[in-house]
Amino acid sequence: MSLLTLSHEMVVHVLSNLHYNDLNTCRRVCHLLNRIIQGSILLQYSMQLQLSGFEDNASSPLVIADKLRLLKQQESAWQRLDFSKPVPVRLPFHPSSIYELSDGIFLLGESTSGLQTGTDIIRWTRLSALSAGPTSDDNWVRICVGAHIIDVGLSVQEHDLVVVATDRESEDGETIFELRLLQLSTGLNHPLAANPVVQLATVPALTQPVAGQCSVCIEIVGDYLCFMFHYPGPYGATHPPAMFEVYDWKTGECLQIREMKCTSYSTFTFLAPDVIALPNCADNTIELCHIGQRPVDDTPLKLEPTCILQLPRLQKGHSIAQVTCRSEPKTARARTHARAFRSQEPFHHCPEQAIVIFNVMTHDDQGWHECLTLIAHTKSLLRTLKPSSPRPTSSSLPTAASPKSPAKSPAAPDIPPAPQIAWTDWGPDACRWLETSFSASRWITTTCGQRYVTVEEDSPDDEQPPTATIVVFDFNPHTIRKLAAHNRRQRRRQRRQLGVDGHGHGLGAYPVEAPPTFARALDPAPPPITFTDKETQVIGQIQCEPTELMSAYTPDHRIFCERVRTGLPYMQLSSYETFGYGAVLLDRNIIIGVKLNDADDIKELVIHSINSGR
Repeated sequence: MSLLTLSHEMVVHVLSNLHYNDLNTCRRVCHLLNRIIQGSILLQYSMQLQLSGFEDNASSPLVIADKLRLLKQQESAWQRLDFSKPVPVRLPFHPSSIYELSDGIFLLGESTSGLQTGTDIIRWTRLSALSAGPTSDDNWVRICVGAHIIDVGLSVQEHDLVVVATDRESEDGETIFELRLLQLSTGLNHPLAANPVVQLATVPALTQPVAGQCSVCIEIVGDYLCFMFHYPGPYGATHPPAMFEVYDWKTGECLQIREMKCTSYSTFTFLAPDVIALPNCADNTIELCHIGQRPVDDTPLKLEPTCILQLPRLQKGHSIAQVTCRSEPKTARARTHARAFRSQEPFHHCPEQAIVIFNVMTHDDQGWHECLTLIAHTKSLLRTLKPSSPRPTSSSLPTAASPKSPAKSPAAPDIPPAPQIAWTDWGPDACRWLETSFSASRWITTTCGQRYVTVEEDSPDDEQPPTATIVVFDFNPHTIRKLAAHNRRQRRRQRRQLGVDGHGHGLGAYPVEAPPTFARALDPAPPPITFTDKETQVIGQIQCEPTELMSAYTPDHRIFCERVRTGLPYMQLSSYETFGYGAVLLDRNIIIGVKLNDADDIKELVIHSINSGR
C-alpha cells in the first residue's frame, strides 16, 4: 500500500510525526504531497513550532489555527522588538539581594531589617499580574520560613516547588544549614517531600561578616535536586567545606556528593535531565557530569565528571575569578505541570533547543577585571558526550559538612580520568564569545529559549543620568538564515534601483550605521548584515561569519594567549530608545528592566511585554 492511497487525514497524521527537514523533502516529492503539506494547518503549525524552537502546549484552549497565527505574530514582533507600552512596577517592600525568575514567576527576597544581605521573607508574583498594570502589596504572595534565608531554587511548572536554603543557630551556638522544601502556591511543606527539611551541615558559629559571603546555587529537574554551597575567598579554606550534593528531593536521599575547592567552582546548570555543566574556574574548563546514579547502601556516590571541555588558554597573569551559568527552560523527562501553575499559553520554549550562557569574570595581576559571556546551544555541549553509559562512580566519604557521615567506607576503586576535549576541537564552531559589562553580567536570568538579553551602556555624561540600550541576541539558526536571505534580497533590489554604484543604503532607503557590537569581525570576513526597522527604528545586525574576540586589543592586553575565533551565528537587535536600567532580565515574552539605586539595590521594575497580538 502506498502512502498516497491513504485518506487525506491519515496522510496528515503520518506526516505530523516528521521533522521539519523531512517535511520539506516530502514537499519536493510530488505536487500532491506539497499541496497536502501547504494546505494543512496542523502541518504548518508543526513546522513553525520546530523553526521557532517551541513545543505545543496541549493544555491551551486555543485551536491550532489561532496558535499558528499567534506564533507567527510573536516571532515577527521579536524580530522588530515591538513591545507593548512599558509598565512600571514599584515594589511595596524592601528587596534583598535574592531573586529568581522562571516559568512566569518572579521571586524576590524581602529584608525586614533594611539590609540587602539579610533575607527574612520570600515574595513572589506572576509576571502576568505585573504586566497587567499597577500592582499593590496584594499582588506579592508572602512566604515566611522562620529562619535566615541564604538562597532559593524554583521548579514552578513541574512541581510547584520552592527550595529555600537557610541557616540558623542551634542551642549549642553552632550554625545549622538546611534546605526547606515548600509548595510555592501555599507556602507549606511540599506534600510530595517525605522529608521537607533536609539538614546539610552543622559547623561552628560564624560571624555575620563571614556568613554574608556564603554562595549557594540550587536547581531542580525531575526528582533531582542539586545543591552547591561554599564561601568564596579566604573563608572557603575553613568554614565550612564547599560541597556539591545531588538529592532525590521526594525521598530526601543524598545520591551523589562532590568534594571541591571553593576557588574552583561557583555555579552549575542542567543541560539534560541527568547531565549538568560544572564550570571549573581553577582549571579553566567546563565539566560535564552525569547525575542520578543511586548508591547501593546509605553512602552517597562520588560525583565524577564524564567529560571535560577545555576553554581557551589564559594569558600569563590572568585567571578566572568566577563563572555563572544558566539555561532556561530546563529539560525534564516528563512534561508534567503542577495544577496551581498549569500554563494556558499556546506553546512553550523547547528545552532541547535552548542556549546556555556562561558569564566569565576574569582578573589579572595588575588588578584589571574583564567580563565575557560564552554562549552555545545545550545540544552542542551534549554532543561532546559519547553515546555511552555514564562513567562509573565510587563510594565516597561525605564531607565533614554532612550530618550523616558513616564511620568507614569501602576503598574507592581506581577510576580512569575523564576525557578532556581541547577548545579548538569543540568550541570555535559551536560557540560565540561576547564582551559584556560587569554590571550586566551580575544578573544571570537573562536567557530564555534561544534568546539572550543585556544592556549596552551609553557614553557617560556627568550632567545626565546614565542610560542604556536594550540589546537582544537571537541564536535561532532558522530565523537567522531567513532574515539574512531577506536582507540580502532587499539590498540587491535597492542597488538595482539606485544604479550601478549603489552607495551602501540599508533598509528604509537611508544609510544605516552598524550598531556597536560585543565581538568584532575578522578583517577577511564579510561585514555583518545591518538593517533598521522602519516602524520601531530598531537597529539590527546579523552575524553569520566567525569573529575574533578582543581583536582591537594588543596581544599583551588580551585575556587569552591564543586567538579566539567563534562562529555561532546570531542576530543582534538594539532598541532605538534608551532607558535608565542597570540590567534587564528575560522570561518567555517579557523583558524586565531593572532600575537600581546608588547602592545597586533594586529600586523599580519596568515590564516590557512583546506585542504578540493577543
